[in-house]
Amino acid sequence: MPELPEVETIASQLRAHGVEGKEIRSVKVNWAPTVEPYSAAQFAEAVTGSTIDQISRVGKWMLFSLSSGQTLMIHLRMAGSFAMEKGSHDRIVVNLSDGLALYYRDTRKFGRWKLVDDPQTILSKLGPDALTRQFTLRYFSAAMKKRHRMIKPLILDQGIVAGLGNIYADEALWEARVHPERVSDTLSDAELERLFKAIKHVLKIGIKNRGTSLGDGKTNYRQVDGDSGENRAEVKAYGKSGKPCSRCKNTLVKTVVAQRGTTFCPVCQVV
Repeated sequence: MPELPEVETIASQLRAHGVEGKEIRSVKVNWAPTVEPYSAAQFAEAVTGSTIDQISRVGKWMLFSLSSGQTLMIHLRMAGSFAMEKGSHDRIVVNLSDGLALYYRDTRKFGRWKLVDDPQTILSKLGPDALTRQFTLRYFSAAMKKRHRMIKPLILDQGIVAGLGNIYADEALWEARVHPERVSDTLSDAELERLFKAIKHVLKIGIKNRGTSLGDGKTNYRQVDGDSGENRAEVKAYGKSGKPCSRCKNTLVKTVVAQRGTTFCPVCQVV
């Protein structure tokens, strides 16, 4: 579930905890499929002794730039998270200098750590990050107009724009008053501009509120300190099927768009 705001929050909190600049003293991999393309033993040997020079983010990817010249690219997928204290479902434990330890936990086991020589082998396949200068209205409008696809799966396509997932896609479409099944090349310039601004707005609000947690289950998103994200109060559509639209008071409905559960307002968001 972690999308751009959640990954940005975790990366920022790891920096705040002083993880940057620390040497990796040892690594224990408890779930071998998490690491790629190495075996658990090869991975531990490859990163041990390296310093974590920088922690950054592109789209939903978290990047640990290592002093060895390699980059550890982490995708949290459905339920991955980090903590500074031991817990259940810890798939990888990274012991750092100065007595720090980093625990990666993942109840669903879908998250992946990829150790690469050149991060562009992965990043070159992505569209521009939704919160960078490269993601412009001009680019977005052109990308939408030259394709004939339903708008929701199109903005979820990481090759078009990097960072959006199901939650923030529903939120952006609701804010822009665009039906999730609208075909991309039928949107007017005004609608495209509204959607472009809405994408940036909902992501920035998500970061400000340190991510979105919508429940208390073990698979729900947690910050590094274990707290839930605080963006739940800002959510207008996602997960609110059957409740009144906060804009027009009509009932929000849920459907399936491109195999993704999708909540929208049938009155505000016209086809």
